[in-house]
Amino acid sequence: MSRTPLTAAVVVTCNSQAYLGDLLASIDNQTRSPDVRIAVDDMSTDSTQELLEENGFTVFRATSSAGDTITRIAQNFLQGVRAAVAARADVVILGDHDDVWHRDRVNHQVSFLEDHPFVALLASDGYLIDEYGAAVSGTIRSTFPVPEGFNDRPIRAQLAYVVRHSIATGGACALRPAALTDWSIPAGWLHDRWWSLGAVRAGRFAVDQTPVIDYRVTSNQQVGLDAAHQGDGMRWMGRKARNASRSASRARDLSRLITL
Repeated sequence: MSRTPLTAAVVVTCNSQAYLGDLLASIDNQTRSPDVRIAVDDMSTDSTQELLEENGFTVFRATSSAGDTITRIAQNFLQGVRAAVAARADVVILGDHDDVWHRDRVNHQVSFLEDHPFVALLASDGYLIDEYGAAVSGTIRSTFPVPEGFNDRPIRAQLAYVVRHSIATGGACALRPAALTDWSIPAGWLHDRWWSLGAVRAGRFAVDQTPVIDYRVTSNQQVGLDAAHQGDGMRWMGRKARNASRSASRARDLSRLITL
């Protein structure tokens, strides 16, 4: 008889007390509670750390020294995943500090990964809410759509699409650390973007149409639901041209990944 997978909830915070209570309540209310709760806190000066510890989280101080927001967030999540691996977690459920988990989120994602043992990264869907918790039109998947039957497409076709389109939002993802040998993230990449590319390249990625969170969209988000004109070729290329240095670095990263 196979053992029950050990699950870890991993969240990243920075002065997150405004919405953290909603997230923590939704984790407490899960039909299948995570076995381990890990937070990586990036120099909070409010009551974030105290709230996390009161709700059973082991809180690690962020070790990233990156100056740009994207790299820093990615490295903080990577630190959290590595802490989960050290705690012997089989499945890691990622969470943003301001989202709300649906009651069956952990059970659903763990069950999906148990039924699909080849999958390293599972990208589920989520409903959108505003800063007050009211529903907003659309979902994560409607913002980042995928072609019909994406999971059954050949790896080459999946990768060609993922290179041009974001298809995963970290706060709605679950991952199986043992199923992918390298989770490291190059500078300038968000964790969910890079991990989805790596998982697709390895044939270990799956899109899940089930909403598992309410994804909060606020006016002061630094990263999040920004499709960056990915479906519009000329505007996408124009944006890339204005960021030539960063684009060149990302192109080199992609080239190394694709030719592995």
